[in-house]
Amino acid sequence: MCNNDENCPDTIISKEISSISNGQKEELDATNQPSAFIRFHTDTVFRNNLYHTLALSWLSTCLGWNAGQLGPVLPDLQVITNTTLDEASYYLTALSLGFLLGALVAGWIFRKGNQMITMSTLTAVFAILTAVIPWCKYYVLMIILFLIRGSARGVIDAGCNIMVLEIWGKHNGPYMQALHFMYAVGGIISPLATAPFLSIRVHDNNHTSKYINISNFHKLSENSSETFRFGIIESQETHDSSVHFAFAITAAFALSCSFLFVYFLCRSTKQTNEKDDNSPPCVTKDLSRSIRLMSLSLMCATFWFYLFLEKAMVFFLPTFTLGHMQWAQSQGSYAATTYWAAFAIGRLSGIIITHRFKTDKILATYITVLTLSSFGLMITTLYQKDIGVWIFVPMSGFCQSILFPLLLSWIEEDFFKVTGKIVSVIMFLGSIGTMVTPIILGYLIDLFTPMWFPYAEVIASVCMLLLYFVLLFIRSKIVVDHQEIQKCFPISETNKK
Repeated sequence: MCNNDENCPDTIISKEISSISNGQKEELDATNQPSAFIRFHTDTVFRNNLYHTLALSWLSTCLGWNAGQLGPVLPDLQVITNTTLDEASYYLTALSLGFLLGALVAGWIFRKGNQMITMSTLTAVFAILTAVIPWCKYYVLMIILFLIRGSARGVIDAGCNIMVLEIWGKHNGPYMQALHFMYAVGGIISPLATAPFLSIRVHDNNHTSKYINISNFHKLSENSSETFRFGIIESQETHDSSVHFAFAITAAFALSCSFLFVYFLCRSTKQTNEKDDNSPPCVTKDLSRSIRLMSLSLMCATFWFYLFLEKAMVFFLPTFTLGHMQWAQSQGSYAATTYWAAFAIGRLSGIIITHRFKTDKILATYITVLTLSSFGLMITTLYQKDIGVWIFVPMSGFCQSILFPLLLSWIEEDFFKVTGKIVSVIMFLGSIGTMVTPIILGYLIDLFTPMWFPYAEVIASVCMLLLYFVLLFIRSKIVVDHQEIQKCFPISETNKK
C-alpha cells in the first residue's frame, strides 16, 4: 500500500493518461505519442511489439556472434578438413554466395509465408548446421554446408530488418538502431569467447607446425599430430579439438531464438498490427512508378557506397598502415580496434539520437562529417602524419555506424513503405558491393599505390553526399506535388476517434 495515493505508480499513470485525453501534451514524446513507460503498462499491442523486437535483437546478437567467430575458427576448420589456407578460404566464399542468394529470395519468402514460422524454422536449420560443421571432415561437403548456412543467414538477416520495419512503421528509428547495435555487440564479444576453444600453432626446430588446444594445452593426438608443412596438412586427427564447443555455444544461442519465435507463434492472438500514429498519413503511397524506381535506384546506390566505405576500412586499413605508413602490424591492429570501438559506440548512441532528431537531419550531419573525415585521412596520410589515422579512422567508424539502419528508416518515413522485396533488393546489391570491394580496391592498390585506400574513401563519401542531396531534392518535389493531398488529412482530424 502507498501512504500517499498521489505517489502510487497506478495513480501517476492514470494522471498522465488523463492529461493526454484532456489535450495536454506534456507527456508526449518526440513522436507525438505517450511515453514508452505509459504505453508499456497500458498498450497491449505496444508491449507485444516490444517483446518481438527484443527477440529480434537477441537474434541479431547471435548473427553478430557468428560473424565474429568465423575468422578465428578458420584455421581449425582447415585442420579438420585437411586443406590449405587457400582452399579453406572458399568456405567464406560459399558463405557469402549463400548470403547473397538468401537475401535475394527473402522478400518473396516473407511475403508468401508466416513470418514467425519462417524465422523459427530457419533459425533452427541455422543452429543445426552450425553444430554439425566442426564434425565434417570432407572438403566439398563443408563448402555445401557453408552455402546452405549462408543462405539461411541471408534470409534471417533480411527478415530481422523486415519485421522491425513492419512492427514499428515510420517510428522504427531507435528500434532499428538497437537491432544493429546488438549485432555489433555479438561481433565484439564472440572472438573473446571463442579464443579458449581454439588451437594454436607451435613451431618446432624442423619448421613443423603443431596445433595445441588453448583450453587444456595438450596435443591433439600423440600418434598422429596435426602438422603443417609448407602450408599443407600431412595428417588429421581432430577428435580431441575443442572448437566444436565454440560452435555448440553458437548453435545453442540460435536455437534459443527459434524457441522464442515458436512461443510467439503459439501465443499469437491474430491481432492486426495497429499503428498508434498521430502524424499525418503518408502521402507518398501513391507515387508514380518512375519516381519510386528512381528513388529506389538512388537509395541502392547510396547503400552500395556505404558498404564500400565500410568494407574498404575493414579489409584494407591494416594493409595500408603496414605498406604506406610503415607501421608495425600490431599498430595496424590497434587502429582497426579504434575503428570498431567507435563503430559500436556510434550504434549505441544512435538509439538515442534517432529518437530525438529527424532522420534526414541526422543523415546530413553524419554523411557530411564522414566526408570531412575521409578528406582529413587522405591529406594527413599523404604527408605521412600518423595522428591523422588515430583521429579520422575512429571518426569514420562513428559516422558509418548508423547509416545502414538510418537509410532504411528514411525510406520508410519520407519515401514509401519498405516491403520485404525492397529489403531483399537492397541487401542483394549490398552483398554484391561487399564481394567486389576487395577486388576493385585490391587491384588499384596493387597496380598503383596504397594511397588508393584513402582516395577511394574520399570518392565514395563524396558520392554518398551527392546522392543524399539528390534524394533530398526528390523528396521536396514529392512534398510539393502532394500538398493538396496533405491538406485533405489535417492533424486535428487524425486525432479524432
